[in-house]
Amino acid sequence: MSSCNNIKYLIINADDFGYCPKRDKAIIDLFKQKCISSTSLLVNGSNVYQACLSAKMVNLPMGIHLNLTEGRPVTNNFNRIESLINSDGLMHGKIGLRNELEKGNIKQEHIEYEIEMQINKYKELNDNRLPRHIDGHQHIHVHPMIVESIARIARQYGINYIRASQDQMILSFDTDNLFYKEIVNQTKSCLKIFDKYSLIYPKYFFGMTIMGREFTLNNIEICLKILEQNQTEHIFAELMCHPGYPSDPLIGGCGTEQPDEFSQSIDRQYEFDILSSDYLRNLLENYNVRLSIYDEIF
Repeated sequence: MSSCNNIKYLIINADDFGYCPKRDKAIIDLFKQKCISSTSLLVNGSNVYQACLSAKMVNLPMGIHLNLTEGRPVTNNFNRIESLINSDGLMHGKIGLRNELEKGNIKQEHIEYEIEMQINKYKELNDNRLPRHIDGHQHIHVHPMIVESIARIARQYGINYIRASQDQMILSFDTDNLFYKEIVNQTKSCLKIFDKYSLIYPKYFFGMTIMGREFTLNNIEICLKILEQNQTEHIFAELMCHPGYPSDPLIGGCGTEQPDEFSQSIDRQYEFDILSSDYLRNLLENYNVRLSIYDEIF
């Protein structure tokens, strides 16, 4: 139970929209039930066209989930992004891209071209509207060799909001997951770049350590308690989630029709069930939480 009268404005954002029909249906269902605030679109997702049509029908606020790591790129002319892809025309993967960046094998102009093509495709799919915010698939948007390009391009397009993946659970309790630690440390360094380009972001973020079976009411309450401890006025935070109905084995993915294990697992359904439960609704009410969207940050 909250001991603070100030409001906690919480963006509950469902990532990976457009990945497959079952995941997309779950996200739409949650939004219609007022259980999530917004979603982020994978423009190279296998179901992206139908996903955008569904989003328009319910006015689902939607950002772009920039993907430089998984599946097929949006760019058709591989000569423009040659260093971003392997011999099969696929991107290098979550760790693979980071390794290639460290080796100096990725050309900045290739990164920037694919980013622009993804934003342009988002606009094409959504009646020339811009993404409401930017975040990165597998948090690639905070990589030190990519973040400046993303921030500058966002400003050029007039996109004002971006995710800051400084997970408060990791900052408060640490983690054994070295990848998550790296993302949090990279995000700390990104904030000056976000500020340089006047990009707006929620100060508080949760979700990396509570995916799948860890997406429990108890863990969500710990997140809310962290907010409470830091709250002296109205506060904005983002809770990242990955709900979905388990995908079919051969339907979905990032242009490959090969959905990953997490997509096919019951973990997606588990997050859906928690998000749609009266227990979570009551918990948020008890902590004086109101669902919000990026555009409302002040």
